[in-house]
Amino acid sequence: MSEALEAQIWQALKGVRFPGLSRDIVSFGFVRSLSLDGGVATVELELASNNQQALEQLRQEVEQAVGAVSGVAAVQVQMSVTRPQTPAQRAQQAVARDAELLPEVRHIIAVASGKGGVGKSTVAANLAVSLADLGYKVGLLDADIYGPSVPTMFGIHERPRAIGNRLQPFEKFAVRLMSLGFVLDADTPVIWRGPMVMKALEQMMGDVDWGPLDFMIIDLPPGTGDAQLTLSQKVPLAGAVIVTTPQDVALIDARKGLAMFRKVNVPVLGIVENMSTFVC
Repeated sequence: MSEALEAQIWQALKGVRFPGLSRDIVSFGFVRSLSLDGGVATVELELASNNQQALEQLRQEVEQAVGAVSGVAAVQVQMSVTRPQTPAQRAQQAVARDAELLPEVRHIIAVASGKGGVGKSTVAANLAVSLADLGYKVGLLDADIYGPSVPTMFGIHERPRAIGNRLQPFEKFAVRLMSLGFVLDADTPVIWRGPMVMKALEQMMGDVDWGPLDFMIIDLPPGTGDAQLTLSQKVPLAGAVIVTTPQDVALIDARKGLAMFRKVNVPVLGIVENMSTFVC
């Protein structure tokens, strides 16, 4: 098949939309392969829907669009339907991902907030120390890339040492600690886009010698952005704790955080209302 003819067929396929969807089957990635032999064009489609009426309509539209291309005598459309993953299958994949990044951590808990300045890092630090006081092996990962607080809260202002190709976490109050603040100067701003943030989080999970832990507490940055999405995709979170204050402006964003975790199937273990009262 000549490149010019192939380009014409691909262009024709871009004019075909799956019934009920807003984009064409090429941009959705539904076209698995395309070949032409003796004037017969074979289009292989891989779809997620098993709606027979929609599939038959799509077959007819593909045959009509490709058949209208000069040089195509006949069209064969081959369709395969991939089943959506069940929750159990998604959980198994999550466990496999966890084994790569945090193979010796039993439970991972995220501490999040919709808005900054509500005491999220304080709650995360106190939760980690409290679990350690109960006899559990605990790690605290400061994932607040743009405003790390763990170095100041625990009074550690040193660079972590490396053994081999793995960073060694600090330990204080029986809690193992890692933060980007240990690596960067305190007055150095982090001006990173999403992919760099995601890569940094993966490195702090997978390239740090955490050792066996019962709990890892992850202090997330405020909001619902790249860090939260990365964690929900890369590790199986046992749950999330959301921190807020009583003010309406904080509660509005806390509700968004709650909805975000529910959408990515992460259980919300509770909501902490911080600074409920002021003692004058």
